[in-house]
Amino acid sequence: MENLTNLHTMLNHFRGATKVIEIDWQKAAKSVGLTQAELHTLWMIYFEGRASITTIATNGLWDRSTVMQVVKRLKEKGLVTVEKDDHDLRVSYVILTEEGKKRQSSTATAEFQFLNYINQIRQEDEEGFNKLMSIIIDFNRNYHGEEYVQWVEKTTKIYQEKFL
Repeated sequence: MENLTNLHTMLNHFRGATKVIEIDWQKAAKSVGLTQAELHTLWMIYFEGRASITTIATNGLWDRSTVMQVVKRLKEKGLVTVEKDDHDLRVSYVILTEEGKKRQSSTATAEFQFLNYINQIRQEDEEGFNKLMSIIIDFNRNYHGEEYVQWVEKTTKIYQEKFL
């Protein structure tokens, strides 16, 4: 019985926490006329310089078909272009247009309730915050792999260099 109670508690608390993050992300996207998925895709392309559909799917934790739909919408909005690889025509790369770069960068300083709360927790308990982050990183390493964790760390460094 205790396992079921723990499952219920964890599922609902994780759902509640991710809902706050989603709402913040949706507000940032809406402020530039995009969906959350479109904004996330613009940021992934920004970090990669040019990104294959597979790279976007892997790092966005989506199916390739989802990425194709999102890229199609971004292309229709004039925010990305798609180019075939010179050596392998099966591979397509997505590149930000100037307008895509403008929209992506304009959200770099968006306000996130979640971030404000996390920063407060970090100030009050740095050790506890670091332990929480370690658990989240290990969780992602277990379910999404080391490559995903390394991508997050790499792009975090890029973000810090460019926007902080």
